[in-house]
Amino acid sequence: TMQQLRMETDAIGAGEGPQRAVPWSAWVSREGWVRWCMCHVPPSWTQWWTTSGWRQPLQRVLWGLEGVLYLLLALMLCHALFTTGSHLLSSLWPVAAAVWRHLLPAVLLLLLSALPALLFTASFLLLFSTLLSLVGLLTSMSHPGNAQDLDQ
Repeated sequence: TMQQLRMETDAIGAGEGPQRAVPWSAWVSREGWVRWCMCHVPPSWTQWWTTSGWRQPLQRVLWGLEGVLYLLLALMLCHALFTTGSHLLSSLWPVAAAVWRHLLPAVLLLLLSALPALLFTASFLLLFSTLLSLVGLLTSMSHPGNAQDLDQ
């Protein structure tokens, strides 16, 4: 019964009510903490912090570090891509050889069989464009005003 009693008083909370969990940011931004820091830090330090040009070299160092990290990242990416690509190529080489052996003659045969049709289409298009230009020339010659415009 003693344990049960303790659980009941815990649930009630001894008149305090439920306690909310305080985030750490509230402890950092508490005014007393800032005031304590202001009291215990020497004034020369705060003056150096506000006036000296320490920020620019630090920023330059951080930028350099960032650039080095980006360069390392790019090199790692290139290495990963290169190794993956070489593995892929080494595994695809037999496939490429089989394609070269079997598919290439078939494609060449297809192109050769389509060549007469392509030549016929090209000659037809040439003939058609020549006829169109002849019709255009004849119509422009039948209207003398347009011919004068062309001469000018």
